[in-house]
Amino acid sequence: MKKQELPDLSWLEAYRTASPNFGLERMERLLELRGNPHLRLPVIHIAGTNGKGSTIAHLRQLLEVRDLRVGTFTSPYLVSYNEQIAVNGNAISDQDLQRLLSLYQELLAQHATDSSLQGITEFEIVTALAYDYFVHQQVDVAIIEVGMGGLLDSTNVCQPLLTAITTVGLDHVVLLGDSLEAIAEQKAGIIKPGVPIVTGRLEPEALAVVEQKAAEKDAPLFSWSQDYQVEHQESEKGESFSFSNAYRAKDSYQTALMGLHQADNAGLALHLCDLYCQLQSLPLLTKEEVERALLAAVWPGRWERISDQPLILLDGAHNPHALRSLAATLDQHYPTYRKHILFACIQTKALDDMVELLQKIPKAAISLTAFADPRSFSKESMQALAEQQGLSYKEWPDYLADYLAVEHESDELLLITGSLYFLAQVRKSILENRKLAFAERPSQSSKLSKNKNEHRSIYGHEEN
Repeated sequence: MKKQELPDLSWLEAYRTASPNFGLERMERLLELRGNPHLRLPVIHIAGTNGKGSTIAHLRQLLEVRDLRVGTFTSPYLVSYNEQIAVNGNAISDQDLQRLLSLYQELLAQHATDSSLQGITEFEIVTALAYDYFVHQQVDVAIIEVGMGGLLDSTNVCQPLLTAITTVGLDHVVLLGDSLEAIAEQKAGIIKPGVPIVTGRLEPEALAVVEQKAAEKDAPLFSWSQDYQVEHQESEKGESFSFSNAYRAKDSYQTALMGLHQADNAGLALHLCDLYCQLQSLPLLTKEEVERALLAAVWPGRWERISDQPLILLDGAHNPHALRSLAATLDQHYPTYRKHILFACIQTKALDDMVELLQKIPKAAISLTAFADPRSFSKESMQALAEQQGLSYKEWPDYLADYLAVEHESDELLLITGSLYFLAQVRKSILENRKLAFAERPSQSSKLSKNKNEHRSIYGHEEN
């Protein structure tokens, strides 16, 4: 039997950039050459500093209850390039990905002198490819995650049924602005005339910007606390919360995803689902259907319990906003535990601010590290910061080997956090170590492509 070859991603290197090349002209031209697939798709468009991926994970499960074919475009990936583009949790196959890659490679070669395509990026190509694939797959709805910002992001060529902004925090300040108002202005760029916009838990100054933009666009606005209500409740597993809106009386629900912020993400997803059902004249989900969907949600690398003995958790908290949520979740679920925290991040992040937040976590021993990626802070930079702050530094493979070589108490945990690109490398290493007593593996894992291609875009979706 002939061995299945992996998709050829090498040619995309010519289109790789260190930062986003904002603007919609190239995307519009490329999609025009493909017959404008993005305009033939029912889309739910989701922006936000943090929480986009988890909101999408919940929303997909909710919509699938109505037997819908749900496309998702998310990033960054943890296992394979393919998983960025999926239908009902099934990543695009190697064959379909290669077919579309070859098609776009040939298309760009044919139009190499087209001035409208000059400066096109890998991320723009993959975004177009996703729109193309979802039309070919005849999805009922595609949930599209914004790459970075919103206004000039390559995904913002769609004409959505619904839009959402999960959170607004200080991240990518060089590119998006150094205030919540400026960043909210970019994210509010996805708001379309007359299209409902749903917001998550936003700070008042960010919400004011979104309210103004929604009013300008005559877009119905549904905001957290005002139009739907979410209240966190005590829970031993996952997160429990009460939810109510115009369609549902106050009742309790639970999500399988851990993290205090997951209650807000699940609530936002449920309100989006209710609005979608209303727009499409579908019956609302029953409470039992909602519960089943939320408990099926999976989002690897976000408070993922990857080992029970010893207890090892992974969480891609890659900016100060996310780290504050991380600290709150540790305080809620593991207040008495002795915590070992291993952290690495990329150069566009507020490293000093994040390390300062980590140092405030009670009963925690912080270790810094670096990882093999051109975006990572260098070993020398992290060593210098560790020495300055009185922290330890160790290469992460050595740290893991040393940690796993000794016995640990039942009230002890290792939390590996920071960049999702870092977590992708560590997660793979941990899962290949057969000495661990694994936590139950997410059902989604079996649906992901087995493509182990380590190709990684320098710029893709912002970590979320």
